Amino acid sequence: MNSVNSRIASRCIKSVIAAAMVLAFVPGESASAWEVDLSRRQLDFDRVTNQSRLPASTQVTETVGLLDQALESSGPTQDIVIMNTDKGFVPEAVHLRKGGSYKIHVVNVNSKDRNVSFVLDAFSEHHNTLFGQAKTFTVTPKQDGVFTYQCPETAAQGRLVIMPSDRKPASN
Repeated sequence: MNSVNSRIASRCIKSVIAAAMVLAFVPGESASAWEVDLSRRQLDFDRVTNQSRLPASTQVTETVGLLDQALESSGPTQDIVIMNTDKGFVPEAVHLRKGGSYKIHVVNVNSKDRNVSFVLDAFSEHHNTLFGQAKTFTVTPKQDGVFTYQCPETAAQGRLVIMPSDRKPASN
């Protein structure tokens, strides 16, 4: 009885192996069913290459107590609106002060591309923007410098310019 079970098991294993070999060498439709069209994506971005770097909204050297943090957050928040249009971002450059609190509203008014992304890598902000709807987030810049925001689908790009808080505005 044991040898009969052994022969049946051996035949079953050979059948399974033969079926697997036939399926491996027969071209099927399953390979083409998973194609992804990335032709509308921009290939090169100004990305941060050092992934261990903290976002521009944080700073390691500054330790803030709980009371200081509560007093700092009670200050006024300035509203900034960035529109994604058919011709790119409006405004293309946004100037902010280091240490200030800003509420940024991103609005997609692009009638051609009604579902696009907004990427602000330096502040770890990545949002999907639907036509006519606003996405809102808050940033508190802790580093001065120039940071880019982008729309990968339309290749639109803008700049977020963070100026030192002690710098006086230019007089006219």
